[in-house]
Amino acid sequence: MSPTAEGVADDGCDHKMPISPDEIAVYRYTPEGGFLSLIVKHGNWGCGSPDSDGAPFETVGKETFIPMDQAAYVTVTTPIVESTENQHIGVQEFLDWLEAHPNSGLVFTYHLGADGAIDRLDEVFTP
Repeated sequence: MSPTAEGVADDGCDHKMPISPDEIAVYRYTPEGGFLSLIVKHGNWGCGSPDSDGAPFETVGKETFIPMDQAAYVTVTTPIVESTENQHIGVQEFLDWLEAHPNSGLVFTYHLGADGAIDRLDEVFTP
């Protein structure tokens, strides 16, 4: 690391990254209004410290709701399943896990279908 003009070491990490357009931290879900919605926070990957396993996902703003298709394709890793590789599970299995582990803030990439609901959700493995 080289010192900057202010005498602070430059860790080579951009501390002002834009919010990720396709990644969210998932906290809970709600079936209110007759349809399924995930309760999430948007964010971006922060700067990891040299003694950490990786960079943290830093959320910003308030919790928001994103509708989710009941037939969405969901893949998960540890801690939902015992694997570092994404495994396909059903939406209900994912919702059951969320209900048992609220506010986990696990990070997922997502895709919206033509109806504006999540039709694909893939957990990002973080050690």
